[in-house]
Amino acid sequence: MAATASYENWVPYWPPGRIAWLQGLRLRSTIRHAYRSVPYYRRTMDERGLRPRDFQTAADLEKLPLIDSLTVRARIEEFTSRAVDPRARQTFFSSGSQSGVQKKIYWDDWGVLRILAYSERDRAVLRRLSRRSWGQDQLFILPLNSSVIKLRHLWDAQTLVPGAVARRHFISPDVTFDVALERMNAVRPQVVFSYGSWAEQFFRTLADRKLTAALPRVWSYGADMMGRETRDWIEATFDCLIYSAYGAVETGRIGWECEQRRGFHLNVDECAVRLVDPQGRTVTPGETGELVVSNLHNRATVLLNVRLGDLGVMDGARCRCGRTLPLLSSLEGRVSELIQLADGRSFPARTIETMFRDHLQGALASQIVQPPGGEIRWRLVPSDSADREALSSGLLARSHNLFGPETAVAIDFVTAIPRTPQGKLRRVIHGEETADTASIQGEMLPTGPSN
Repeated sequence: MAATASYENWVPYWPPGRIAWLQGLRLRSTIRHAYRSVPYYRRTMDERGLRPRDFQTAADLEKLPLIDSLTVRARIEEFTSRAVDPRARQTFFSSGSQSGVQKKIYWDDWGVLRILAYSERDRAVLRRLSRRSWGQDQLFILPLNSSVIKLRHLWDAQTLVPGAVARRHFISPDVTFDVALERMNAVRPQVVFSYGSWAEQFFRTLADRKLTAALPRVWSYGADMMGRETRDWIEATFDCLIYSAYGAVETGRIGWECEQRRGFHLNVDECAVRLVDPQGRTVTPGETGELVVSNLHNRATVLLNVRLGDLGVMDGARCRCGRTLPLLSSLEGRVSELIQLADGRSFPARTIETMFRDHLQGALASQIVQPPGGEIRWRLVPSDSADREALSSGLLARSHNLFGPETAVAIDFVTAIPRTPQGKLRRVIHGEETADTASIQGEMLPTGPSN
């Protein structure tokens, strides 16, 4: 495994043609395996008059239909290989970010170890950024039943890693702020791993209460995203670099940031990626599109042309770091996080958060609830020092200027915003979901005027 990881560390620097050759090799192997042993792909290819020889490059994946999370969840056994012994596979569950319902994904044992091997690509960056190659203390602030923690335990059980390489410490994100701070000060980690929304609220609370902490050199986040403005604020306020990786249960690690931190280098030899418009047509670099991914190394659950529900922009330029893997310059949020205004306009939730950045400084966390009809209702967890009246009136004035009088805006101050069972923060709650979530939003605090 160490030898494989060392090899993987050099793949991102290969000439583009050689990476395309490796991608094609893995693609053709995956297609042959899918045709022989996966019911959905055998039937679909037969219906379309396709054979494995018709797939030579990633561009040929467009010959297959797009699938989404709901299809996979409802028909998981159709995407499961009959050639993989159930005793030689592991079961993972997605977070259900798009549908709100978890789905089961099987991974073969070798595929699980492959993730460990090619994750060396981003571990190499973390070592450079943290300035510590050996003896790292790492703190994981993640649900103990999360896929990340399960992977970590599986890797530790199947490989021998000297303790001098890294010492790992785990706490749940459900602990109180004071407990997390005490644990961090005791561990004094060089690297912390958490969800983006948890990190954001941690740093805002730290600043609001004017506390000091044994912060790591690098804070790595994933799962739910953090805006560029928030990252810049954290790095300017605290001596802590913010780093991110991008992955999914369906695919493993999709991409990761390099030292330049200009976007995500995509592991296209392991997971083919393209961006599509609402009609499913591939968009050009610089245009926003929905990510469609194809896992090229998991043999248990084979997923090709999966719409992840994430919106992003591909950068056609070469990264200054010297790596040749394609660059996803930004993640714009999720399709499910689009906000529809009463006048017909729509915005990604993160765009709205950016537009209101200065007016949300007094909030430790925020969520947008959008009932039918185009109304916007903010849920805010105010900081201890926030002037709620000023916060409310400022948000309402800004809303009137940006959205116009047709869009009604209301503001609720709450003690906490509920997270998913996996510990993630849903930035937007839509339509029929509002009735279900209203009962768990936490104790309401006195609110300012609503419009």
